[in-house]
Amino acid sequence: MGGDHAPGAILDGVRRSLEAGDLDAGQVALAGPIDQIEPRLAEHGLDRQAIDLHDAPDVLGGSCESPIDAMRKKPRNSIAVGVAKLKTGEADAFLSAGNTGIVVATAKVALQCLEGIRRPAIAVTINVESGPFIIIDAGANPQPKPLHLMQFALMGSAYHRDAFGTAKPRVGLVNIGSESGKGSSLAKEAGQLLRDAPINFVGNVEGVEMYRGACDVVVCDGFTGNVLLKASEGVAEYMLKTAARVMREHEIGPQKMSAILGLMQKNVDYSEYGGAPLLGVEGSVTICHGRSEGPAIANAIRFATKAVGAKLNQHIVSAAREAAISP
Repeated sequence: MGGDHAPGAILDGVRRSLEAGDLDAGQVALAGPIDQIEPRLAEHGLDRQAIDLHDAPDVLGGSCESPIDAMRKKPRNSIAVGVAKLKTGEADAFLSAGNTGIVVATAKVALQCLEGIRRPAIAVTINVESGPFIIIDAGANPQPKPLHLMQFALMGSAYHRDAFGTAKPRVGLVNIGSESGKGSSLAKEAGQLLRDAPINFVGNVEGVEMYRGACDVVVCDGFTGNVLLKASEGVAEYMLKTAARVMREHEIGPQKMSAILGLMQKNVDYSEYGGAPLLGVEGSVTICHGRSEGPAIANAIRFATKAVGAKLNQHIVSAAREAAISP
């Protein structure tokens, strides 16, 4: 039931995944109010006998509902029910387009962190001309410690390697300047840890450098990462609207305008990768954009299954062991 277009968008995304061969029907489990979901399966070409339904009658409100209140007052919500399947080992991956704070809070409470990882982090993928790069953390940890930033780097590097096949992902630390002595005490201490970590650390990066392909993994605290992400989305929307206005003013034909905007949209659209994984917890948790429709959900499913198949969590644990991080 999470997201602006649920449950239709979720069901459409599942159908697309089945048609693409990313999933078999027997691999799908849906959590939500059965009385609302079951009648709609046929509408989206889904076989009720093949789909595993788990009743979650408590429907959460919008962003005004705090994570703690949601978990306490509505314990049988679809996020809680889905995450519980990860905890028991009945599921390998969980996806939701619901409230990000509630997904993160539920996962932190219900699931153990991976060996050697102290805090999970959200990894968001952004596409630029040189290829995709990851921002980690994008909102789960507003006030981390230097050690946590180093762990984010380990996880982000492992994810970029498994998701995009990059042999040695370049890792950069967000800062107000490229010099090693720049920035806050957090940035300075984290920078030293990153230099000593078993990663391909390329140093500090400024915001503008991220979009020039300076690195594959951008490490920062959750407050900074979330601001970067939201600012990026806002700029992308502004540029698309500006491009459309300029083309209309110069009397570019509708067909050509649509083709150009379509190409631009593909490069900046969040739906290209579908969702952001919460790295560092047992199992696979993916947080989808609240505006996600069917194609975005299908892409999120594809990347989640790819991460599970690539044994991403095992690679994160191996990296943490190599860095000699105690649990």
